[in-house]
Amino acid sequence: MNDLSDMPVTLDSSSRFFNRELSWLDFNMRVLEEAKNPQHPLLERLRFLSISGSNLDEFFMVRVAGLVGLMREQVQEISQDGLTPAEQLLRINVEARNLLAEQDKRWLQLCDELGENGIDLIGSNELSVSDQKFLDQLFLEQILPVVTPIAIDPAHPFPFILNRGFVLAAELRNRTDSNIMRALLPIPHQLERFVRLPGTATRFITLENILALFMPRLFPGY
Repeated sequence: MNDLSDMPVTLDSSSRFFNRELSWLDFNMRVLEEAKNPQHPLLERLRFLSISGSNLDEFFMVRVAGLVGLMREQVQEISQDGLTPAEQLLRINVEARNLLAEQDKRWLQLCDELGENGIDLIGSNELSVSDQKFLDQLFLEQILPVVTPIAIDPAHPFPFILNRGFVLAAELRNRTDSNIMRALLPIPHQLERFVRLPGTATRFITLENILALFMPRLFPGY
C-alpha cells in the first residue's frame, strides 16, 4: 500500500491547504515567542505577552464563536482543508491549551525578570502594615463603591458576563451553619488590574489579590 504522502496532490485536494484557524493560533504563538526574545527590552517583551493574550480573546469571540454557531445549527460545512466544524474545534482546543500553558509559563518567567530589575509583583502575604492601610483606604474609596457581588443559585438565571469581562468566582461558607454559597464578582473596567503600592520601591499587587484580601467585607458572615 502506498503511503499517503506519496500520493499526487490534485487541484481539488484538501491537503493543499492549511486550516485557517490553526494557522492563526500558530501566528499567535509566534507573537508570544517575541516575549522571550532577549533582543527586546524587558517591558517590550511583557507587551508582546499582553498582545498574545488579547489576540486569543478576540480569536475565541469571533473565530471560535463562529464554529460553535455552525455546530449549534448542525451545519456540516467543510473547511478548505477538509475539516468539519467539530473537528476544527477539537484541534483548536488542543492548540489553544498549549498556547495558554506557554503564556502562563512566559508570565512567570517575566515576573522573575521584573523582580531582578527592581519591579516586584507581590502577594497579600508580603504586605506591610502601611501597605495594608493604603489598600484599606483604596478599597473603601475606589473599589467597594463600584463592585456588586452576585449570588448564584437555582432560583436565578446565570448572570450575563461581558466579553473580555474580568469576573471572580467565589465559593463561600456560611460562618453560622456552614452552608455553601457560590457567587460572582464582576470587576468594572475602570479599576486598574495592577495597583502600585506606596514607597520608593517599585511594587505592584494585582486587583484579584486585593479583592481576596477584602472578600469578608464583600460577603459578611461568610
